[in-house]
Amino acid sequence: MKARVVERFRFESAHAVLINGKPEEIHGHTFRLEIAVEGPLRNGYVIDFLELRRIVEEIIGRLDHRNLNSLFENPTTENIALWIAGQVNAKLPEGVSLKRLTLWEGDENGVELEF
Repeated sequence: MKARVVERFRFESAHAVLINGKPEEIHGHTFRLEIAVEGPLRNGYVIDFLELRRIVEEIIGRLDHRNLNSLFENPTTENIALWIAGQVNAKLPEGVSLKRLTLWEGDENGVELEF
């Protein structure tokens, strides 16, 4: 049997997305992130909530209160979500995999990745 563990996070960042080669005005968002990981139940759990939280908080700590244009060529929500997914995948323990990542840019616009 496999199970999924879901955790939610938030961070604050600013960006100016390039649209048709022209940057928007720089502006900020409260980004909300939801991560779902999957794996077999071992000793009654997939991954300790605290371990998953430590992994993800370390990653989003590199984005929190930052100008994302200094980290990404074009800091779209899609590009940020893909980067977070790659970082999370690289740090998960063996047997645990990222299944879904949803990144909300504010309250109304979001991107969902499924693996």
